[in-house]
Order: sequence, then C-alpha cells, then structure tokens
Amino acid sequence: MRNCGVLQIEPTDFCNLTCPMCHPQQGFRPTLHGDLLKGYMDTSLFRKIIDGIEASNVCFDHLIFQWLGDPSLHPELFDMLGYALDHVGDRFGYFRIDTNAILLTPDRIEQLVQHYARHPLIPVLIVFSLDAITPETYKIVKGRDYFDVVMDNVQHFLKARGELDLPSINLNAEFQFVLQKGNAHEAGRFVEHWDRVCSEGRNGVGYNDIMVKRLSVGTGGAKQQEADRLYTDTLRAAGLSPFSKEHIHLKLWAERAWQEHDDPAAQGTDIDAETGMAKPDLRSEGA
Repeated sequence: MRNCGVLQIEPTDFCNLTCPMCHPQQGFRPTLHGDLLKGYMDTSLFRKIIDGIEASNVCFDHLIFQWLGDPSLHPELFDMLGYALDHVGDRFGYFRIDTNAILLTPDRIEQLVQHYARHPLIPVLIVFSLDAITPETYKIVKGRDYFDVVMDNVQHFLKARGELDLPSINLNAEFQFVLQKGNAHEAGRFVEHWDRVCSEGRNGVGYNDIMVKRLSVGTGGAKQQEADRLYTDTLRAAGLSPFSKEHIHLKLWAERAWQEHDDPAAQGTDIDAETGMAKPDLRSEGA
C-alpha cells in the first residue's frame, strides 16, 4: 500500500471571523480560489473522493478538514467525518478538524461524539483555533466578539468527551495559540489556563496539547523576522518550554522550514533543540 502523506479537504472556504493575521479572509472577499466563488463542498463529491480512496491502494498520514475557511460552517461536516470513518478509517493515521469553535454548538458536539464513538480506536483530533484567553484580546486578534461562545463550546466538548464510557478515548484536542503582537502578553496565561482546565476531572482524557505557533507572514522578509523575534522573546520572557504531563502536552514551533528563504543570514532555529527553550538573547552582547 502506497503512503501519500497528508490529504487536505476543504468543506468550505467561508469563515465567520476576520482575523488580522489571515489576509485571505479580510473584508469577506467573495472569492479565494481564483474566480471561483466561495461555497460549500457537495457531500456527493466528498463521498466520491472517499469511495475512490477506499477502492484504491493508498494510505495517508492523516486527513485534515480545513484550508482557508472554517469547516464548522459546513452543515454536514460531521456526517462527512462519519462517512470517512466508516469507509476509510484504516487508510488514515488520524482525522483532523481545525475550527474556531463558534458553531461547535452542544448539538453538533453530540453529533461529533456519536460518529467518533462508533470507531473509538480511530484517532480524531479537534484543533481549537483560540489565540486568546480574555475577551478583549480575542476581539483584537479575531476581529469579532465571540470569546464567551467559544469558551462555552470548548468546555462542552471536554464535558461530552469525558462522559464517554470507553476503555480508551482517542477523541483528542489541541488548544492553539498563534503568537502575534496583539496577544503575546497572554501566551503564559493561555498555557496555564488549559493546563489547569485539562487537569480537572475527566477534562484531560484522551490526548491533549497546547500549541504555541509562530505567526507566518505572507510577505516574509523583515516582517517575518520581526514576528520570529517576538515569538522567541515571548517564550523567553514567559519561561515557556515543551512539557508532557498525563493530561496535556505543550508544543512549540522550533523552526520554520522556509526560514532560510526569508533570511539568508539566519543560522538555523532560535529554539534550543535539547531544552526546547528560546536560545539566549545575544543581540546586546559586545555592545
């Protein structure tokens, strides 16, 4: 069987946020992919793709339901996930959904849990794109005021997952924080919050991680270098380094594969490979 890496399927290219860091979604543009108007993938097309994989001799590391839009806007998202779990669950290492969780209502979470529970050995990862831990910062980095809704929905997800009566739970969660000027001051609090929440009761069942990501600047160059410096300086100031606990793990982006293209003079990563900490700040030495 041939391994084809990652398969990315975009249920919709609509999004209900206008995050300043996301240039494609600024101004609610009508098109993102050439002249093709924004829309929703027809479920018959999705099933045709899945049926083709089922009939083929290929496997993938994972399937991700997302690209430029938020997949939760597709009304049949979890039926699509269920169809994939039913037909090609053995062809993927895991299934991943990235979402801002605004439309991840209790009813839809129940639908997600029911589809997963039919195939509890197949890992499903829900990546919550959060980027803030207070309403004020959320509005700055997300462009709209949905903080309380999102936090309630994520908490309901944790509760529903914790109520699953299964010997092993593979319905996993990632709490994502894309570090940028508008939220850098909350990086430490963000990690502390989800570490604490997942340590309470059954909130930490399954696999959970906190991902503090670098901001990727489309123009690269000096702006990307500025974003990278902010990332490193913030990790250093907050004392953040990767950790693994029974209920949650902290992950950092150690490097960007395209770093040398943005800065030809860059000497590898600014994160120490052994400790996971930001390397010492040498900019002021010898001044």
